[in-house]
Amino acid sequence: MFKRNDDQYVNGNFTWFIGSVEDINDTENLNRVKVRAYGYYDNPEIKTADLPWATVMMPVTSASIKGNGGNHHLEVNSWVVGFFRDGPSAQDPMVIGSIATQTNNTQDIPTESSVDNKVYKSKAGHLIEIDNTSGSEEIRITNGKEVNGIKSYIHMREDGRIEIKSAKKVRII
Repeated sequence: MFKRNDDQYVNGNFTWFIGSVEDINDTENLNRVKVRAYGYYDNPEIKTADLPWATVMMPVTSASIKGNGGNHHLEVNSWVVGFFRDGPSAQDPMVIGSIATQTNNTQDIPTESSVDNKVYKSKAGHLIEIDNTSGSEEIRITNGKEVNGIKSYIHMREDGRIEIKSAKKVRII
């Protein structure tokens, strides 16, 4: 028979938080972020590097195992809501969603993304790049593998043209 105890995981207190994402560069590629949880880690003396990594909960349509599934699309300054799996110890955060916002707790940020060039890269090397650096939006989808020294791609240009390049031929529509 299972015996309940008073540890922070079983029969412990549910401890939730609201916070702001400060780091999205998970060096272990586990889809985690560092969150400044307000009321727990809002002391300015606590450096971003010292914040615990928070697991980002994904929908059931994302396998989230062995490179399968999707990545979160949180950005630095995104506001999130979550809970601590270890209760009031507050060392094992889990992000369960994001909250629409235009500002963070310390400074105003633009209402539009300040990121002009977004790149989504799979572990296999496939790229989806949205480039807004020139004031116009272009999209490029690139295959990660080279065939005969050529990477295949689809490039949707701002003027409406679509360029398709493969190892065998190039076609502009």
